[in-house]
Amino acid sequence: MNSKKVVAILFGGVSTEHDVSVVSARSVVRFLDRERFEPVFVAIDKQGSWYLGQGAFDLLETGNNHDVSRVFLSADPQRPGFLSLESGKMIEVDAVFPVLHGPRGEDGTMQGLLEISGLPYVGCDTMSSAIAMDKDMTKRVLAQRGLPVVKGVCVNKWMWNTDREEVLDEIAETLKFPLFIKPATMGSSIGITKAKTIEEMINGVDAAFNYSTKVVIEKSIEKPREIEVAVLGNNEPRASIPGEIVSCNEFYDFAAKYKDSSELIIPASLNKSLMDDIQFSAVEAFVAIGGAGMARVDFLVSADGYFVNEINTIPGFTSISMYPKLWEASGIPYPTLITTLIELAFKRHEELDALTKTVKLEMGV
Repeated sequence: MNSKKVVAILFGGVSTEHDVSVVSARSVVRFLDRERFEPVFVAIDKQGSWYLGQGAFDLLETGNNHDVSRVFLSADPQRPGFLSLESGKMIEVDAVFPVLHGPRGEDGTMQGLLEISGLPYVGCDTMSSAIAMDKDMTKRVLAQRGLPVVKGVCVNKWMWNTDREEVLDEIAETLKFPLFIKPATMGSSIGITKAKTIEEMINGVDAAFNYSTKVVIEKSIEKPREIEVAVLGNNEPRASIPGEIVSCNEFYDFAAKYKDSSELIIPASLNKSLMDDIQFSAVEAFVAIGGAGMARVDFLVSADGYFVNEINTIPGFTSISMYPKLWEASGIPYPTLITTLIELAFKRHEELDALTKTVKLEMGV
């Protein structure tokens, strides 16, 4: 890339992780190489409206509506960019860096929209994003790949409301307390509870259905170490050194994730064999879902072995987030990481753009 590229930093969104997205996006903007890339700020408010302009961050953080224009994403690949609803002006961009967490940002829906626009974008594609966002589907895909996952069952809301006793019987036959209850399609540990009794489990499932129409109920791994590995790349992904999170709470829930009192240990203290296995499994998990660009793969490590817990296709980019910290400790500074991710987006787009798009039909056959 010889000339300066215009990159739209897309942040905010309608999910419960809206505020985390804003903080992550500010970090990306701060470390963006301004000699190579010109940022354009595109904010999505909690109602789903899109705004572009220098005041985009201020709009989401304070509500002040200045230096922004209502826009929508062009669906015309011949004119990629954002159309102002006020002026009718097209603001063309070369790529999009989505810094969106949770549903309608990290779950494949935004990626599908960006595919239609014809714009290169940072991170995993529609399919891999959708798989990773759904904890049930992630477990199925990883298990098929032969990767270790925690034993669990998945329940949808309709089943829970119409035949709860049958669901409870299935859980009792399959799992033993304590259990973890998780919304299947939510990030940042939102809605996760630990249950030690049947009453706690029922309350936890009811609470989890506030965030997702599917709930995953898993066996509790006793005294687990929470190990995370960052993955970077397209066709030849590589793993960072592992890091460990020591939660300030009983487990690494939403509150613990964004408190300075939770400790990040980089590198994690692991023996060479276990470290190699976890790094290999992180890349395998990334490949299994068809990942591209980036992901953070989270593990639980105990006396029983290690388990792939989940895959985050748009990991946090805040100043205390594990993904950039892991790569910094692995020899890639934050500014270089941002540049690398944008370059990977352009490379993947070029590969896809080179595919045959039409097939000539022989008439009269």
